[in-house]
Amino acid sequence: MRNNQNRLGAQQQAAAAQAPVAGLVFEVPTEFVELPSKGKFYSSEHPLYNQKTIEIKLMTTKEEDILASSALIKQGVMIDRLLESIIVSDINPKTLLVGDKGAIMIAARISAYGFSYDAKVTCGECYASKEHTFDLRKMKHNEACFDEKKLKELGVTWNSENCAYDYKLPKSGVKISLMVPAGDKDDIENQLDEGNLITDSLKAVVCSVEDNCDPQYVSAFVDSMLARDSKSLRSLLPLIVPNIDISEIYVCETCGHTEKREVPLTAEFFWPR
Repeated sequence: MRNNQNRLGAQQQAAAAQAPVAGLVFEVPTEFVELPSKGKFYSSEHPLYNQKTIEIKLMTTKEEDILASSALIKQGVMIDRLLESIIVSDINPKTLLVGDKGAIMIAARISAYGFSYDAKVTCGECYASKEHTFDLRKMKHNEACFDEKKLKELGVTWNSENCAYDYKLPKSGVKISLMVPAGDKDDIENQLDEGNLITDSLKAVVCSVEDNCDPQYVSAFVDSMLARDSKSLRSLLPLIVPNIDISEIYVCETCGHTEKREVPLTAEFFWPR
C-alpha cells in the first residue's frame, strides 16, 4: 500500500484520488493487486496487456454509497460501478477477465473490512447449516494456465497471435480456439437461457473452428458439437482459465462430513456484520 502522490509521473491520477473538504485535501491510499491473468490474455490494445498488477484505491464512504444503492443493485451494475470507482486507471470493468475481476473484489473487501468473512454454510451430507469463518487471505491463483508442461499434457497450445488457446476435440478431431471470457460468473449466467445452458456457455469461449472465426459458423458448430467433445471441453476450461481459488475445507460440526467449499459471495460479502 502507498500514497498516490508518491507514484512517479502520476499527478493526474493522484488528484483524482483526492477529496477536498472545507479547504482541506484528503489523499486516498492505493494498493497493487496481482492479476491471475498476469495480463497475458488481453489484446495488445487493452490497458492491462502484459500487466501483472493493477492499482486500486482503498474503499471509502463513497464506495459504500455505491454498495448501498438499491437502484444500482436492481440494474445489476453495482459491482461494475464499484470497480470503476476504485480502479486508478481508465479501464472498463466489463472488459476485465473473470479471475482478474474476482481478485480485485477480494482485495477491496480485505482492505475495507478485513480478511475474516463469516457466512452460513450448509453441509452437503446432513444439510445442517452452520456459521463458518472464511479466511480471504487463503485466495490462490490458478497457475496451470502458465505451465507449458501441464498445457501440453492437456493437449492445449497457447496462440499468442490470437490471444487464445488451440485445442483439438478428442472425438471429432476438430481444431477449435478458446478465448478467456470477460465479466464474472453472474454476468455469464445471467446471459444464459434456461434451455441452452451448455451451448451458450460454450459459445462464450469458442472463438474459432478450424480457423474460421465467423460467429454464425462457430455458433452452428457448437449447437451440433458431439457430447463427448462438449464434456471434454467443459472439463478442460477450469484448468486453463486464469482464475482465483477461494475455497476452503469445511468440516461439519454435526456429522463430521468434510468437503471443499467455495466462499459464498452473498450480499454480506461487502457488508460484514
